[in-house]
Amino acid sequence: MSNLLWKTIHHFAGSGNSSPMPSGNDFGANDLPPSLRISFNPSRRARKDLARQGYATAHCFLTLPSLTSPRWFFPLEDGRSRQAGLEIYKPYARGARILKGLLTAMLGARLQGPGMPRLLVASRSVLPLEDLVREVTGECRPVFALSLSNETRFQKLTVQVMRGRGEILGYIKLPLTEAAGERVRGEAEILNRLGAFPALRPHIPRVLYSGDWGGGAILFQTGGPSRPGPVQLDRRCAEFLQILWGVQPTTQTGRALWEKVATRWRKAEPELDSRWRSLGGAALATARWELDGAMIPCGVVHGDFAPWNTRAGKHGLYVFDWEYASWEAPILWDIFHFRTQVAALLSKKNDRCDSYDLFSGERSSYLLYLLSSTCQLLDEESSTRNAGLECRRQLLEEQLGGR
Repeated sequence: MSNLLWKTIHHFAGSGNSSPMPSGNDFGANDLPPSLRISFNPSRRARKDLARQGYATAHCFLTLPSLTSPRWFFPLEDGRSRQAGLEIYKPYARGARILKGLLTAMLGARLQGPGMPRLLVASRSVLPLEDLVREVTGECRPVFALSLSNETRFQKLTVQVMRGRGEILGYIKLPLTEAAGERVRGEAEILNRLGAFPALRPHIPRVLYSGDWGGGAILFQTGGPSRPGPVQLDRRCAEFLQILWGVQPTTQTGRALWEKVATRWRKAEPELDSRWRSLGGAALATARWELDGAMIPCGVVHGDFAPWNTRAGKHGLYVFDWEYASWEAPILWDIFHFRTQVAALLSKKNDRCDSYDLFSGERSSYLLYLLSSTCQLLDEESSTRNAGLECRRQLLEEQLGGR
């Protein structure tokens, strides 16, 4: 068993405590509490035997891409939850959408041959997460789908919670590292604060439960619409951002913004090559001159405003994943981020990247966003980092005249 799978099982089946993985290659009954059993690629007979032995609670998952390198755990329960579990994975790239279509067809046909990687988690007693769901929602027999983020210092496990008939009750975030725990606590705090504004409530998750969990943190929040959000900034995006910007509008001087970004950039420079350092220096020099005397509109920003963090619903845009939110940042940075992420990860051309207003400070704010988000990418170590960095480098060169 991989260390990643071991950690996932302990966070899902336990109370958040991450016990060390057993040494060696053997993994048996003595490595687990008596109330819990794990089975890989179990037969129907094995499941029945466990039930007869008193392991009444059982969750069986299709584990992709493999048991050694898990990323998604789709429930293999009967009924609508089998298909609803796929809602935890909403790809935007064309190739990934095709793969999801094949997976949807496979689960619909119940194709579960011997080569399909399956994991069974069986317990004599109700799992702590099941207890929490019952207390918060009243659902006594929840079904779960799991998603693991990339294996970085901010790694977390996201659990989609459903009723047996497929209705999504919400999402639970379980951090797998201390750094991820801080982000989960921060997201819970900002969602609770934003929930105090009635105009925002139809557009953001509601916190069902948050707090300490087995020495770490937990956030249980409501779900939203199922229809994917737009890949272009449209009327729904504009309406949502106007509501968000109205929560706590403020301003800061261009000089203050420049100093914050310059400080962050100088800390990141040692990780960058000479080409990047030259671009950064030119961008800072340009922004410092253009922002002299300017006032920058600021307020609450999402911080990772992008298509994959939105859904389209009857009340307009629904926006989740508020881990990067800030209570006082340049409001235009959400627009810059949306366009940059679409350009970097979906290969769609920015519709306005070359037309930001020089005299209002908009263009220099854009330059500072590109530098700040580059620092964020360097800190994240995500799987999309290289694509994101290359896109930002090209955008900086365009803005600075091909330097």
